[in-house]
Amino acid sequence: MAAAPPQTPAPAPEPAKAHRLPPLLRAMRPRQWVKNVFVTAPLVFAGPELLQTGRFSVWLLAQALVAALAFCLASSATYLLNDLHDLDADRQHPVKRLRPIAAGELTASQAWTAFGALLVVALAGAAAVGWSVAGIVSLYFAINVAYSKGLKRIAYVDALVIASGFLLRLLAGGEATGIHLSRWLIACTVLLALFLALGKRKHELLTSDTAHRSALQSYKLEHLNFALGVLAAATCGAYLSYTLDPETRQRFQTDWLPYTTPLPVFGLLRFYGLLDDRATAASPTDRMLSDPPILVAAALWAATIAALIYGARLGSP
Repeated sequence: MAAAPPQTPAPAPEPAKAHRLPPLLRAMRPRQWVKNVFVTAPLVFAGPELLQTGRFSVWLLAQALVAALAFCLASSATYLLNDLHDLDADRQHPVKRLRPIAAGELTASQAWTAFGALLVVALAGAAAVGWSVAGIVSLYFAINVAYSKGLKRIAYVDALVIASGFLLRLLAGGEATGIHLSRWLIACTVLLALFLALGKRKHELLTSDTAHRSALQSYKLEHLNFALGVLAAATCGAYLSYTLDPETRQRFQTDWLPYTTPLPVFGLLRFYGLLDDRATAASPTDRMLSDPPILVAAALWAATIAALIYGARLGSP
C-alpha cells in the first residue's frame, strides 16, 4: 500500500481582533513588543533595593519605559524593512502572504515612509535617555539590517542574531537605569533567547517548505533536538545558579528563590511540546503568547517572584 502523502499544515488565520487593526499597525507587529519587557528587567529585579535605599524615582522608571518604547519602535521599523525586503518570497508563503504589505493592504511607499519615521523617533527617544542607549538601539538596528540582507540565510547564525537582540534589550535597560547586571541574568537571557529561536526553526523545518527560508535547508532535525535539549538544561541551570548566587540572595534577602525553578522548567517543556504540532504553520513563539498553560505558569512565576523579592525586602525593618 502506498504511503499517504505528508499533510501540508493549513495556513493559520490571523486572530479576528488583528483584522480590526489598521494595516500599518499590524505590519508593526505589536504582539512582538512583549519582547521589550527585557528592557525593564534590570529595574524590576533591582526595584526592592532601590526602594529601600531611596534611590528609586519616577524619573528612573520613565527612563526605562522610554528605552523600552524606543526598542518597540526600532523593532517595528526592522519588521517593516524585512517585509519590504522579502516581499516576493512572503507572497509565496502560506502564512506570511497574509501580512499587510504582501497582501497589498499597505503599499511599499507607505511602508517606507513609516519605516523612516519609526526609526527616527526610536533613535531620538533612545538618545533622550542616554547616548549609550542610542548606541545600543543603533547596534540592534544595524544587526537586524545585516540579518535581512543575508545573515538570516546562514543556519544557526540567524538564531544567534535573534538572541543578540534580547541581550541588547537587557543591556539597554541596564544603561538606562544605571543598574549593574548579574552575569547569571545575562546568561539566562541569552540561553532562553537561543532556545526560543532554535525552537522556532525546528517548527518551521517540520511544517514549511524549506525553499521559503534558505537557512532551513542547512538545519537537521536531530541536531536541533540535541541543541534544544542542551539549551533547555543550560537555561534552567543558569536560572538556578542565579537564584543560588550569594549576591542574589543578599540583594533580595530571601533563600526561597530556588523553589521557583519548577515554573520556568514547566514553561520550557510546554514550549518544546508546541514545536511538534504539525497541524499549523503558526509560529510557536506567537502561540506561546496565547497558550493558557504557559500564561498561567508565567503569571504564577511573576507573582511568586514579586512576593519574594519585594515582600522580603520591603517587609524588613
